[in-house]
Parts: sequence; C-alpha cells; structure tokens
Amino acid sequence: MYNVSLNGSESAGSVAYRMNNQAYPQTPKYSNMNFRGRDDYYEEKGSKGLKVLLGLAGTAVLVIGGLGIAHKKDVLSKISNEKVKNILSKAKPAAETCYKWCHKVKKTLVNNWDKIKKMFNKKS
Repeated sequence: MYNVSLNGSESAGSVAYRMNNQAYPQTPKYSNMNFRGRDDYYEEKGSKGLKVLLGLAGTAVLVIGGLGIAHKKDVLSKISNEKVKNILSKAKPAAETCYKWCHKVKKTLVNNWDKIKKMFNKKS
C-alpha cells in the first residue's frame, strides 16, 4: 500500500499543501502524494546556517560600531530626558569598550593598508 486517500484524490500529507490545486497552474501535477506533503522541502540544504551566522556577525559589527560612535560623539550627554539618560548610562562602559575595539581595528587596517601600498609602490 503506497497511498492513503482521505477524500477522493487527496492524500494524508497533502491536506495543508495541495500540489494539484487548479489555482496555481505552475505547480507540477502528481498522481500520488506522500506524508511529507512537500517534496521540495529537503532539497534546499546547505547555506542556511552560513546565512544566519553572517547575519549575526553583521548585526554584531553594526551594534559595536554604533556604540563606539555614540561614545566618540558623547551622545549620552546630549539626551535631555532623565529617565532615558539613566537607562543608557548603564551602557556607558560597554560603549567605551566598543570605542576601544573600533579604534584598534581602524588602526590595524590603516597600518596594513600602508604596508600594502608600500609593497606595490616599491621601485626596483
């Protein structure tokens, strides 16, 4: 027994996802269904974890950079609302650390860029 029919031609796995729906003519026609309901679900493997990891890393870079810029421009002293100022004052040590990290990364990048420029501009 390969198929389980519930209501005429509808199988048990295709109740929520109907492949033979006439409203969507671009979907392929199948004569039988399986209990998974979607055959293409398992075909898209590979880079989902990498996308999530890159997204988290990008978000972390933006947050660290934003806190570093906020510390550099002294945004906390420019806030007039006392409640918000008290809440954000707890983030001041983190903003200072982020500024130090950003400064160190910038200094390293500038030094490496200068080394690369010297390497290519060397006249033999």
